[in-house]
Amino acid sequence: MSRITDLWRAGLAPARSGLYRADGSAREAATDGAALSWFELGAPLDLDALLAEDPEGVTQIDIHRRCFAKLPDASGYVCGGDGAHGSEGFAARLDTDRNLVWVVFMADSNPFERVATRGTTAVFFNNLGNSLAIDLTHHDFRA
Repeated sequence: MSRITDLWRAGLAPARSGLYRADGSAREAATDGAALSWFELGAPLDLDALLAEDPEGVTQIDIHRRCFAKLPDASGYVCGGDGAHGSEGFAARLDTDRNLVWVVFMADSNPFERVATRGTTAVFFNNLGNSLAIDLTHHDFRA
């Protein structure tokens, strides 16, 4: 059990943009905001250290009803939604039992309201119609 899985089960996510995996690893994540014209992963993050420095550095998250899909290969699900502030959004992968595999939280992407799966890619659409495509075979996004 990792810190991110505990947060996920409580309906929370770190309020810092990043990719947080159920295995306890984490990396910085960045985008150009709600335009979503680019997305990149950065340096490793230490979630325990971040929360030790700022125990209140979490936000409530909600999965949007239309932003939930079963993966075509039956390996699990993808979902997305928003945080407590209007600019926050997240995308996540779940296993077949709907346990968290990873979550990408972004403080300025706007909420994700719809997801589509295309082969091994999950495409998350924010409330402005802009999209973020994630290759689920990329080593950071595998189950």
